[in-house]
Amino acid sequence: MKSEISSKRAINSFQLKILGLLFMTFDHIAAYTFNLSIGYNKIRIIGRVAAPLFLYVIINSFHNTRNKLKYAFRLYIAHVSICLTTLLLTTKGKKWFGIHDQFSILSTFVYTVLFIWLIENIIEAIKENKKRTVLSYSLLGVGIVVLPVILLILFSQYEELLTIIFPNVLTVPYSPIFVIMGICWYFIKNRKWQGITLIIFSCFAAIGGHIISRVGIWMFMNFFNSNQFWMILFLPFMFLYNGEKGKSFKYFFYIYYPLHVFLLMFIGQQLNF
Repeated sequence: MKSEISSKRAINSFQLKILGLLFMTFDHIAAYTFNLSIGYNKIRIIGRVAAPLFLYVIINSFHNTRNKLKYAFRLYIAHVSICLTTLLLTTKGKKWFGIHDQFSILSTFVYTVLFIWLIENIIEAIKENKKRTVLSYSLLGVGIVVLPVILLILFSQYEELLTIIFPNVLTVPYSPIFVIMGICWYFIKNRKWQGITLIIFSCFAAIGGHIISRVGIWMFMNFFNSNQFWMILFLPFMFLYNGEKGKSFKYFFYIYYPLHVFLLMFIGQQLNF
């Protein structure tokens, strides 16, 4: 995606990721160490910027990648690696980490790019009037959604492992609503309308929270809440992004993600003794 802002006055993808790490770290400091104490909500409000920021970076990178399926697979491998490590440490080392938290927003990103890849292929097949190809990709999309549910029903005793290897799009972090927002960003492309989409989804999260909390639709509760409205704070950063890559320390981000959480989980456990 070409830059709509002068690169001299804007921030590139690498700088945006660094900002995302800062917001994410603030959010996790509150989540794992503050434990609902004074300042918890304020810090988590600031942390709401991180998830849409990383989603936006993923979407823009996906525009420019040559092998989109390989890109999705790399995200998936990172997700599985992080979650298996988390499962091992929080199960075998409860006295150190205290809680079991299979965190990985990467599963949300995996589904976002997978569905984008499917939609693009379906659109291309429709243009070329390849009805069988359209049907094949459509069935693949349905299978991606249905298979994890079926496996979980048949092998419920392996729920933890199955949730990692075959994450359910209905229960991924920030819910399937977040996946839909990412897909919208990808196909809209225009920065102004992407910003409007963010505003709509932010308001949707706040307003919907009142309804969902009463109805009790559990799969959407991690998106529809008053705090999630504050992802709207990502808006100025969206317009400052110049579309350029910048430095490339991609593995650093994958490593930092689990390590900082393990450290904060340990600190939080010590503070709550």
